[in-house]
Amino acid sequence: MAEPVLTIEHLTKRFGDLEVFRDISLDIHEGEVIVIVGPSGCGKSTLLRCINALEEIQGGEIRLRGELISKDSKHLAEMRQKIGMVFQNYELFPHKTVLDNILLAPMKVQKRPKNEVKEEALSLLARIGLEEKADSFPRQLSGGQKQRVAIIRALCMHPEILLFDEVTAALDPEMVREVLEVILGLADQGRTMVIVTHEMQFARAVADRIIFLDDGGIVEEGTPEQFFDHPKTERAERFLQTFTFERKRS
Repeated sequence: MAEPVLTIEHLTKRFGDLEVFRDISLDIHEGEVIVIVGPSGCGKSTLLRCINALEEIQGGEIRLRGELISKDSKHLAEMRQKIGMVFQNYELFPHKTVLDNILLAPMKVQKRPKNEVKEEALSLLARIGLEEKADSFPRQLSGGQKQRVAIIRALCMHPEILLFDEVTAALDPEMVREVLEVILGLADQGRTMVIVTHEMQFARAVADRIIFLDDGGIVEEGTPEQFFDHPKTERAERFLQTFTFERKRS
């Protein structure tokens, strides 16, 4: 098998006396879609933030194509350009138009020509049906539209891996599908992605591999079929039961 895009080795993370992760190891390969699930507070979002060096780690290593990701690295800014992250709350600049939000980082950070980035941005916006919103401001968009713009902004940086942190959590139910369909499309294109989600049907549809986190470690991992239909641990069974409801009749 080819060299992993991302390697996590013996990761340890603490907040004071609280141990979030102990000795987590994980390889992510080219074109693979990893979906991370688990109970609230198990560290799903923290793991993504560790991958992007937004959180310091207390032990272990995280490497992108063999290069160490660390807050102390001289090349951290360059490394972060290769790791696209889409947050739950969009993180769009309210005073800038949709197009300006997308153009900012490629032009300022990567020093790419405006015309080149603008052409790419408009093409991507058209692909998801938002080309007519290019000159709109975030306040003029629905939550689903804002999240799709945030995804396009990440894509325009040409990242090697995309991280999605509960990107539908702040959306009304009717807006969830339009965002999930964009991510499904990216999976079909062979994008390498790590997705934290509470949408179990979506997890099953998009994942190549499910990672179930709890109690500081990886409790279980496997294909969606293995995890959802034949969980190996009692803890995973209990977790999945929280998504199953059956009406009791007298």
